[in-house]
Amino acid sequence: MTQAEALQQATKRLDVAVDELENFIRQVFAAGEGAVSVADLQEQLRYLADERDRLLLDLDAERDRVRRLTAANEEVSGRLETVMGTLKDMMPAVPG
Repeated sequence: MTQAEALQQATKRLDVAVDELENFIRQVFAAGEGAVSVADLQEQLRYLADERDRLLLDLDAERDRVRRLTAANEEVSGRLETVMGTLKDMMPAVPG
C-alpha cells in the first residue's frame, strides 16, 4: 500500500467517524431532550476516541515508513552515483 493510499484510507475512516457523530448528534436533537442516555453518549465518545487513536497509530506508522523509504532512496542514489563515477573513470576517452 502506498503512502497516498494509506492516507486516503485513514481519511476515509475519519470521514466515516465524523459522519457517524453528525448523524448521532442529529438524532439527539431530533429526539428532544432526555431521549438519549448519558451512557449512549459516553459509548459514542469512547468509539470516536478509539478510532482517533487507531488513526494516529496508522499515521505514525506511515510517517515511519516514509522516513525509511526516504533513507533507502538516499542510500541507493548515493550508491548509483558512486557506480556511475567508477564507470566513467574506467571508460577510455572517446575522441569526438
